[in-house]
Amino acid sequence: MKTIKRTITPVAVLEYYDGAQIFEGRDPIGGHYVAMLIDGVSSGVFRYLATGANPERLRQFRVGDLDLLTLLLEAPGGEWFFIYGDPLHGEPLTLIPQEGNLAEQEDLLPGKCLTLDDAPIDDLAWKRSREADNTVFEFSLAPPESAHSPRVRADTLSDILAQTQAVVKRAYISAISERKDRGTASGHPDDGYLMDVVVPAAPGSFRVILEAAAPIGDPPSRTALDPSDLTIGLKRMDEVFQSAEHPDKAREILTAHKGDLADAYIKLLGILAERNTGFNYSWADPHIPGSRYGGVSAAVAKTLYKALSDSGANTERHTPNA
Repeated sequence: MKTIKRTITPVAVLEYYDGAQIFEGRDPIGGHYVAMLIDGVSSGVFRYLATGANPERLRQFRVGDLDLLTLLLEAPGGEWFFIYGDPLHGEPLTLIPQEGNLAEQEDLLPGKCLTLDDAPIDDLAWKRSREADNTVFEFSLAPPESAHSPRVRADTLSDILAQTQAVVKRAYISAISERKDRGTASGHPDDGYLMDVVVPAAPGSFRVILEAAAPIGDPPSRTALDPSDLTIGLKRMDEVFQSAEHPDKAREILTAHKGDLADAYIKLLGILAERNTGFNYSWADPHIPGSRYGGVSAAVAKTLYKALSDSGANTERHTPNA
């Protein structure tokens, strides 16, 4: 009898350190799995221990209420598997069935108290980008009205959405301009920065997911070594947001992006300051492993906006309320 190959597709990285240490997967019929890195960091051949997982028990592990050892040993039917491959590529991974009682494989199992201490990487951008085979940008807000439930004022969301798109546009145009300066074709239209809202108010917090509105059919061989203009632009946006991590070097950081991109970013800071909300984002491209992250707290937005507004950037000022 021919053996049917079983596979799972990675959907979320639960712990990351120099690669995916723990990830969650789904099989073709929606079954849940959890996988833990066993070895391979030094050799480059990643091997994972994987088992099926009850969805509710997996949820408890994700929020830190259940340890990984218990989750693995509760595998439905006692089945356990090895996986060889890198889940960050987003491709289906083959489950290789193993024999024996997993509880007796002490050299493979984690310690008794291994839990996710912090909130796991609920990587909606990474997951969605691979499902849609498209570039995805996700952001979350934390205005005062969200203190007791995931909500945001309509005008706050409208202003932030519009200015976020403006920042992406300026970053995209910057990427195109550099390609033209180098005499290389971009392969993307002038409106390739446009993004659509595809999942408003994603479950778990007030998050909005944006997806590239009209992706062009890039060659299947495109990789991180040949990124799209939108991807290059988003990387520049990441560089601009580094000013939130290093406020004392903000002006120096923005000098490399002076002009429209820096101005659009400063205007966004002004809106965040006025609305008293933080702004955290992640983005992912199906051809690039993992996600990129950035953001700014409400307090830092206020400080940065004041400092950068006084620096003489050429932008239409958005003056926050006192």
